[in-house]
Amino acid sequence: MPLHLVPTSRRRFLQTTLVGSTAWLASTALDAAESNDQDAWWAFLADPHIAADPMATARGITMFDCLNGIVDEILAARSQPAGVIINGDCAFSKGLAEDYVTLSKALQRLVEAGIDVHMTMGNHDDRGPFYDAFQSQRPSQPLVEGKHVSILKSPNMNLFLVDSLMEVNNVTGEIGQLQLDWLANALDAHRETPAIVLGHHNFQAAAVDPQTRITGLNDSQKLLDVLTARPHVQAYVFGHTHNWNIALGPRDLHLVNLPPCSYVFDPSRPHGWVRVQFGADRLALELRALDPTHAQHGQRHELHYSLAATTP
Repeated sequence: MPLHLVPTSRRRFLQTTLVGSTAWLASTALDAAESNDQDAWWAFLADPHIAADPMATARGITMFDCLNGIVDEILAARSQPAGVIINGDCAFSKGLAEDYVTLSKALQRLVEAGIDVHMTMGNHDDRGPFYDAFQSQRPSQPLVEGKHVSILKSPNMNLFLVDSLMEVNNVTGEIGQLQLDWLANALDAHRETPAIVLGHHNFQAAAVDPQTRITGLNDSQKLLDVLTARPHVQAYVFGHTHNWNIALGPRDLHLVNLPPCSYVFDPSRPHGWVRVQFGADRLALELRALDPTHAQHGQRHELHYSLAATTP
């Protein structure tokens, strides 16, 4: 499973297994929101790129300060989020244990406030040091060999967290056939509720030239086929490109590219996080830019669920 920093009093794991092609559901399911409160919300983050040195900078940005600023804003909200998800590239470059130690210093404030924190793997992470730094979170039995997967359940939405790390510090991502099979079975087992899938890497169309560098998922079409074949899947949420964007993909699948917590490649683009609410028939997103003067700060988007997904 992805790393979960969950206050002990709220930690509720349900572990089941996948036997052959039958669907017991190889996942860890966390009941992430106990209330039907329509004001419940989540914080979606991506690409904090935290280095061992909290003063480290990249492209003129001090990454640790950016993450701390986001934590400050989350803690200052009028109500606590149901959870915080950091969608990959938690570490700066090569996923060093020291990077995760520094990361934990910022995240510990959320845990102490009783807020669940969940993280996935990006290409700048490394599973070994990741679990060395957070030893209590190491799964005794991986649910998908070599990958980290889980499900977060809330009243109006199930969130499926997948692992797209193929090789440390290699820009290309991969879901892999074993994880694709798990995801298909897991989605089928939860078809009664709308779903969102979160993974670090973006989709990338197959290149005509085999020499073209793949910077997104090298099995993009396979993942897209799994998602679009299941109309209760409403969105794929990713990071990686450091470019906040919302688009509509095949068969009304919403594609949400989260802004980076840290630096941007284009200085005109926002960095920050996204406040998310799951409604009965729509997904509401609000960009929270670290620069409150940015033209897109506070912009809200309502993504309506496809009819097939909400019809019994």
